[in-house]
Amino acid sequence: MANAISFFITNIMDNIIFPLQNVDATSDDSEVEQQTELMLEDNTIWRAVYNADKIAIDRFIDADPDLINKRGAVGECPIHVLFRRGTDAHFDIARDLILRFPTIVTQTYYNSKYHGENILHIAIVQRNPAMVEWLLSNDHLEPFRQQLLTARTTGSFFKIGELSYYGEVPLGFACCTNQWNMVEILLKYGADMDVTDSNGNTILHMLVICNLPEIYAKFKARWIEQQTVHNDKKITDSKLTEPPELWNRLNKDSLTPLTLAADLGQAEMLSWLLEERKRTLWSYGNVSCVVHPLNQLDIDFHQDNKERSLSVLEIMIKKNNAELINPIIISLIDKKWRSFAYRIFIRRFFIVFLYLLVFLATTTLRETRSEKTASELDKKTGITNGKCLSVFDQFLYSVGHTIIIIGVAWRSAYEINDMRRLGFRNYWKITESTFLGNCLICSFCFCIFICEILHLFEMQQYETQLLAFTSLIGWGHMLFFIMPFQFTGPFVIMIYKMLFNDVLRFLIIYIIFLAGFAQSFCILFNEYGLQGYISSLKLCFLGLLGDFDLDYYIGGEYPLTSVILLIFYVVLITILLLNLLIAMMGDTYANVKRSAKKLWHLERARVALHFQNTMPRSRRLFRFKKYWINIEGERCMQVKENVNNKQFQSTDDEANND
Repeated sequence: MANAISFFITNIMDNIIFPLQNVDATSDDSEVEQQTELMLEDNTIWRAVYNADKIAIDRFIDADPDLINKRGAVGECPIHVLFRRGTDAHFDIARDLILRFPTIVTQTYYNSKYHGENILHIAIVQRNPAMVEWLLSNDHLEPFRQQLLTARTTGSFFKIGELSYYGEVPLGFACCTNQWNMVEILLKYGADMDVTDSNGNTILHMLVICNLPEIYAKFKARWIEQQTVHNDKKITDSKLTEPPELWNRLNKDSLTPLTLAADLGQAEMLSWLLEERKRTLWSYGNVSCVVHPLNQLDIDFHQDNKERSLSVLEIMIKKNNAELINPIIISLIDKKWRSFAYRIFIRRFFIVFLYLLVFLATTTLRETRSEKTASELDKKTGITNGKCLSVFDQFLYSVGHTIIIIGVAWRSAYEINDMRRLGFRNYWKITESTFLGNCLICSFCFCIFICEILHLFEMQQYETQLLAFTSLIGWGHMLFFIMPFQFTGPFVIMIYKMLFNDVLRFLIIYIIFLAGFAQSFCILFNEYGLQGYISSLKLCFLGLLGDFDLDYYIGGEYPLTSVILLIFYVVLITILLLNLLIAMMGDTYANVKRSAKKLWHLERARVALHFQNTMPRSRRLFRFKKYWINIEGERCMQVKENVNNKQFQSTDDEANND
């Protein structure tokens, strides 16, 4: 029976699960291998095409003209192989075949991996501008020109994320392979500059993905030039809505080229795009006054009640990517902080600090059940021990307790309103300091409510224990208020990362060893039942701290085995795992210290954006002390720059940590 079950499970794994996992990779490899075999097989058109044997090719085609449409193992035709081989001899044969059979220029790969690729795509990748020019300028091929220019590579080989993602269309191929001469040729013969791929990416999106700023600048300038010519030729109609500029268009992920650079984490490309957008108002020596448009860079106030695309600042915070910090973003964060965030932050700091002081006073004045019982006995016997609260102390306790309850109720309503506005999932998706603050606040409010319920039911023992943890959570919330300061922020970040990365991984591994060793000692010392196992867990945990009694292990029924296991436990846990934890914490400290200034700016941006999101739209406009200026109805940030300033060139190691 067991063998039958084992055979059944093995059969399922072999015939269903594993084939589903490897079917794509296996089929792709086998098709490519079949293609190679066909190319090297004697007396076939594929061998003739591979070797550029014009005489053999003519002989095959004269005998059977349908061979020109024959498909290979990966869905290719002979003309595709000629272009892919890419030598002068192959291209000469390709020209002759195209002139004899003009329709073959429209042939595309049929295979799902390379589907849609035509000879124009291949010629561009082969970097042969002469062949591209010939294909598009030949009069015999003019009926097929538009079909050549608009063909799309939709196979998996060309999808986003693959090394061969070139934007699907030939114009995208030319741009993404960094061939401006090819772009000029394609545009001369009518390639559409507004073309998009299946994900809605424009050419500028594609150039951001491929990290090609020079081609980006040239293409943008050429697009503006083309739009100017078109606008001069056409009769303007005021009723028609003009589409946004190419660099402001959204793809299907609601990302512009600028926000796409932030989403992909391309720090250099993002910095270049922000610099490319700025306008210089005046210069005086090394000082320049420049303005940076805030659209796409900062939160948009005019789209408060509908779905909107995320700004660069929001994406940077969402991705928790401090590497995207650059001088322009630092200027924006500083202006936000000075304009409104600092005042709100300090006000909340003092409110929370005073609230915690009141909470401290109420807990110290709190009369426990044992004190109440003692006071009742004192009244009966006439003897006093001095522990009974005075009337004034009871009054202070009542006032403080009322403040605590009102404060928790108000904060709970505030957080619930935040959850309703942002959505429950988005509320908890916030990362780092804001997430830590939300967790601590929600935990504190929940625990206070539970303490009140326990107090009503006179469950004094549980109330006291829960109140002890609540006090720790309440004061832990003060970490949120020292995070945005450069003096203390990096150290709080270190603690946070060590707890949720290094210590968490250590605990997961340690619990496995703890469970195993505790069970072993439980067996050796004949400690049965749950209480015996818990006793073994306690011994193992004390052993982690170096507090173990060797005589206890020697005095057992199996002293040799017990001592061997103890030595193994000490070496594995106390020496190896603990030192590994210390090493991981050291690496975390070094990493945080290396990027301390960027992390500090990121946390300030997170806090400022959190405050800004919780404001009503009317308050966000900041009639006074706003951090932007209006230029022709557009929000811009004005800053003064030192053209020779090099303090932000990624040297956070020494100067930034002073």
